[in-house]
Amino acid sequence: MREEVNMPLNLEEKKELVKEVSDVLLNADTILTADYRGLTANQLTEFRKIARTPGIYIKIVKNNMLKMALKDSEYAVISDKISGPQILATASDNPGEFAKLVKKFIDNNENIELKSLAYKGKELDLSEIKKLATLPTYEEAISMLMSIMQAPVQKLMATMTAVPTKMVRTLDAVKGTKN
Repeated sequence: MREEVNMPLNLEEKKELVKEVSDVLLNADTILTADYRGLTANQLTEFRKIARTPGIYIKIVKNNMLKMALKDSEYAVISDKISGPQILATASDNPGEFAKLVKKFIDNNENIELKSLAYKGKELDLSEIKKLATLPTYEEAISMLMSIMQAPVQKLMATMTAVPTKMVRTLDAVKGTKN
């Protein structure tokens, strides 16, 4: 995007950044902001590695630009929590996996402070990340559903095969007593 590393963004680049963040917020199911003061460069890099997971977006955005992007989104409810250096993290699907990754990072790095958390446009208490982290991933939920659907069929099959099996065992026992 920019060749110069420490040059301030010009107006067009700021508009592009606000549009990029706005587009991400349109598709986001879960968003959180955190104060990253006190994190080392390596810890920030580790946090950004979470964004390599599909559907997760992490970016450090200036407060004014973040507030502009939030203004027209369903997540405007957290605008008042935006102050100080903020890192924005969003998940477009699978909030459980997102929360697990973020919670694990927060547990391992006490220097990051969670500022706001919202799910589908509703602001959540910051402790709710623990509840979100216990949600199964999509694949886990499908697996659980399939095992629940499969259990009655397995019980029916076991019952249906138990009667002939019991009959064969009884006949075998009778045969054994006659010989």
